[in-house]
Amino acid sequence: MSAGPARAPEIPSLDRRRLLRWAGTAAVAAPAAGLLAACGGSSSSSGGARHIRIGYVLPRTGELDAYSSVDAFVVQRMRTVLADGIKVGGRTYPVDIVVRDSQSDRHQAGIATTDLIYKDNVDVVLVGGTSDTAIPVADQCEINQVPCISSVVPWQAWWYGRGGNTNMPFHWTYHFYPGVDDIVAAYVAMWSQLGITKVGLVYTDDDDGRAFANKDFGIPRAQDYGFEVVSPGNGFVSGTSDFGQYRSAFVSKGVEAVSGILRTTDFYNFQRAVRTDGFSPKALTFSKALDFPEDVLKFGSTGNGLTTEIGWSPSHPYRSSLENRSAKDLANEFIRTTGLGWTPVLGFVNALFEVAVKALGSAESLEREAIVAAIREVDAQTIVGPVAFGTPSNVPKNVARVAAVGGQWAQINNELTLRVVNNSRNSRVPADGQLQDLPSGLA
Repeated sequence: MSAGPARAPEIPSLDRRRLLRWAGTAAVAAPAAGLLAACGGSSSSSGGARHIRIGYVLPRTGELDAYSSVDAFVVQRMRTVLADGIKVGGRTYPVDIVVRDSQSDRHQAGIATTDLIYKDNVDVVLVGGTSDTAIPVADQCEINQVPCISSVVPWQAWWYGRGGNTNMPFHWTYHFYPGVDDIVAAYVAMWSQLGITKVGLVYTDDDDGRAFANKDFGIPRAQDYGFEVVSPGNGFVSGTSDFGQYRSAFVSKGVEAVSGILRTTDFYNFQRAVRTDGFSPKALTFSKALDFPEDVLKFGSTGNGLTTEIGWSPSHPYRSSLENRSAKDLANEFIRTTGLGWTPVLGFVNALFEVAVKALGSAESLEREAIVAAIREVDAQTIVGPVAFGTPSNVPKNVARVAAVGGQWAQINNELTLRVVNNSRNSRVPADGQLQDLPSGLA
């Protein structure tokens, strides 16, 4: 299953970049010194020798704060790994990593980015943590002409959610992650294993949700593979607890699996609302809500058997380009250091820095045009696999596509573990578990 970068008819393609420039110019009150820094690159934090300054926006607080444990771990590691600096154009520069909190809010994410640009004078901005963080950060970087690399968002949500146009690619902003169609392909493979033929779709009315509901590359594409897809209406507003129309439609149509992309709290509310003797699907297959073991544990026994995509795991055969560390080694260090379980997000956050360092090391200078030119041509072998923008050929020039495999949460020795249960989309990743039906439906 694949989908090229064709126009997405269900996601408006108004010239959002032009509107953002109007809004952004009015919203950003940049001091003269900041404007000069934005044009000519950053200075050191102490006003002495030139430093490379890498900005990073993350949701330290708020509903998305689960990402902060991963981000804090990787940032601390990178400060150690990059302690000797990065060589650019024949000269080695010390590296500063400057972190700003998005507060799990789109508006605050934009403010955090402008602070990085005009107060912290960063050379490049990195970001992940769902569309609610990555899109506003990328938009501000595009407006203010600062290189930006993002991840942890299906690429179509990032691209079309920003009004992407293949005839006029973004200049300053680049993204790598599996596409929604890659995720759907992993889901279809798992549903086929379970003999499922009818799938229900539930999603929020936001950039992620609209991408998953898109008829060209989202869950509705499962119809091309013999599945009946049932969805009782448009996306819902995050925070609702009324899922009666979904339950009625799914029960009446005999839905055997339910899928979508939700925040963890919305998924929890959905589970509670539809839990009934009249509805017991074979699979609940969701993106985003099931990324972190600590979140899945909150579901109690209903966390066992939930399915999702995996873009990175300790089983992945790739190594970090910065220190030749294996995926398993990175996961084990994270577990040992934080006391938390590994998450697919970990590999992508690590890879953000790998791609940035690879680009900076290839840049002719620290001028921002030189940095973004190097990002555009980057070819990095990262811990999540190869990252080169514009590849494969059916994605926009600002996007690098990463494969996804099928995963399932399983209760083993009183612990919930995320296992690779279907590797048909990337045979290099070994399966380490057998796919099972949802053990007891929603009971």
